[in-house]
Amino acid sequence: MSSIKINESLCIKDGLCSTICPMQMITPPTGAILPESKPEFSKWCIGCGHCVAICPTGALSHSSLDPSQCIGVDKKLLPGPGQIEHLLKYRRSTRRFKRKSPDRSVLEQAITMAGYGPTGHNRQSVKWQVVTRTEDLKRLTGLTTDWMKHMLDQMPDAPHAPVFREAIQAWDQGKDLVLHDAPILVIVHSRIQTGTEPTDAAIALAYFDLAAFSLGLGSCWAGLFTMAAKLWEPFKQFLELPKGHQLHAAMLTGYPKFEFQRVPLRKTPEIEWR
Repeated sequence: MSSIKINESLCIKDGLCSTICPMQMITPPTGAILPESKPEFSKWCIGCGHCVAICPTGALSHSSLDPSQCIGVDKKLLPGPGQIEHLLKYRRSTRRFKRKSPDRSVLEQAITMAGYGPTGHNRQSVKWQVVTRTEDLKRLTGLTTDWMKHMLDQMPDAPHAPVFREAIQAWDQGKDLVLHDAPILVIVHSRIQTGTEPTDAAIALAYFDLAAFSLGLGSCWAGLFTMAAKLWEPFKQFLELPKGHQLHAAMLTGYPKFEFQRVPLRKTPEIEWR
């Protein structure tokens, strides 16, 4: 059972903790009475840490989180809207990589940053698999090619058939249009419990994409691989994901071989205001 503790000497009774709690499990302060957990609702606590993070004096601690464990906010480090806009516009999908592979510490830093992305019910259930061995990456491209050949045999007129044929022909000629000879493949997977897991994984990988970009890496969503890995039985044996887990998405990453000099145009978003 989750519970909160209040340091009476620090609490200024502003009621922020009770207001911010998404599960409304904290009673607001009344007069001399401090905030406290509602016993009947405490089992629904999702451990998001909002109550600890919002308290300006650090008076509140949670049974699973103490203010001393939290990183202090430094607003001077926060980028402005112009910087965020330029980052989002400048970021490009990378399909040409340098031979140098990123150190494990760099990848761990990017994944750690990505771990702060929101997840349904704060389950934080996204798991990561990082493929680094060249022979394994070649094998995964080979398995994806086998799946594409199978799909063409079964549905030669499928919407993706032209793409499949091009990728297969390239592979036969020694070119990799699946993983693009990337030095790293990052996979996100989890057990399906509430239905939010595919979205959680997509958010985590999008966070990873931007985190990796900030560390000098380039990334690209591995669409063909992901389609194949979800449907082709040999992938299950090769990837050895935990029992009951599903692969949700994957991303190539590494040091980009080239540097873009300008931002191409994109369609103006279609917005319906109601």
